[in-house]
Amino acid sequence: MPESAPPGTGTSRPLTTAAVLLPGTAMIALTFGLARYGYGLLLPDMKDDIGIGPSAAGLISSVGYLSYLVANAAVVPLVSRRGSRVALAGAAASAALGMAMIAVAGSVWVVAAGVLVAGAAAGMAFPPYADIVNSHVSVRRRDVVWSTISSGTGWGVALAGPVAILAGDQWRLAWASFVVIAVAVGIAATRLAPRHDDVASHRPRLTPSWFFCPRSRPLLLSAVLVGAGSSVWWVFSVDAMQHDGMAPTPARVVYAACGVTCLLGSLSGFVFTRVGLRVGYLGSTVLLSLALGLLGAGTAHLPTALAAAGLFGAFFAAVIAAHGIWSAQVFEDHPAAGLAAVSTALTLGTLVGPVLAGVVISHGSHTLALVGAAAVVGAALPFCPPSARRRVVLAEHRQECSAAPVRP
Repeated sequence: MPESAPPGTGTSRPLTTAAVLLPGTAMIALTFGLARYGYGLLLPDMKDDIGIGPSAAGLISSVGYLSYLVANAAVVPLVSRRGSRVALAGAAASAALGMAMIAVAGSVWVVAAGVLVAGAAAGMAFPPYADIVNSHVSVRRRDVVWSTISSGTGWGVALAGPVAILAGDQWRLAWASFVVIAVAVGIAATRLAPRHDDVASHRPRLTPSWFFCPRSRPLLLSAVLVGAGSSVWWVFSVDAMQHDGMAPTPARVVYAACGVTCLLGSLSGFVFTRVGLRVGYLGSTVLLSLALGLLGAGTAHLPTALAAAGLFGAFFAAVIAAHGIWSAQVFEDHPAAGLAAVSTALTLGTLVGPVLAGVVISHGSHTLALVGAAAVVGAALPFCPPSARRRVVLAEHRQECSAAPVRP
């Protein structure tokens, strides 16, 4: 998730704002909303047909997050050498191939391989658009365009629900529909991408010492905990509802509702400006934790599940936005490094969360896993943006803290 040169100062023709915003939003909707989160939506039917147990389901999900981390690092030199067009074509191809593998899968291993390939798509799509926005969008529009592109996840989740409802129990048809969408979006995004990047893409070298620095430690620990807890929703929420007696269609409506309310996260910046980042983060984290606990308590009750989905979507997006704003304060000399660090920490959490939840479900219940996830998110509350008094103390760490200098 991601500095910048004036728009259109390189070898490629400047793009219009619409030519950046529309395909960018569509690519994030595809790679995150469909290729990454479609697994959790369709898991109940897939596990019945193929025989995927809870532990295996959690492990397969973590494999997708692992491939995201690898692709997120590998795409940087790819963009530097070959340009964003090649990277975006690769992202769309990865999404289409991975989802096609899942659509025809006859075993757990093929599903795992498909999730692995599809999961890499999100890691390949996000960094190129950071550079495209910085190179081709005017400064006054940049924040709005970038926040809109980032909201693509919500659009993808909101689209996946109706597709799954129309497909019914034909989960292979739903995945095949996602593949068609991937091909169409990939062709459009690749054709509209610049032929050559105006700004060389690079990613600061991250260091584990940032987890120990007094300035960056709370931020990164918060991201790990939020990632671990929220991933349980994305993987097991629909499965939990159907397991406890809710029909497939209402469960998918709940999932789609979560995607719609994710779009409200674009308004969180205005709220944080009014109430302050610390208060906004604490309130959003409490409500995110409440959403997980609420679903755990009402997996078979549609109104409760819808309320939980509304809370989860809105406040998951709000907490992620808070992390982005907070990282720009901690890493003020290099905001891109902060976003890279937070993205990595969040993904580390998502690697662990589904695996542990799968074990809990195997030996306990979905409710226990969701309540446990709520507790994990709640554990992020002490790791919050500093108060005014604490900021004065932390300022003394600026020179010696390993979070301040960044090696390109």
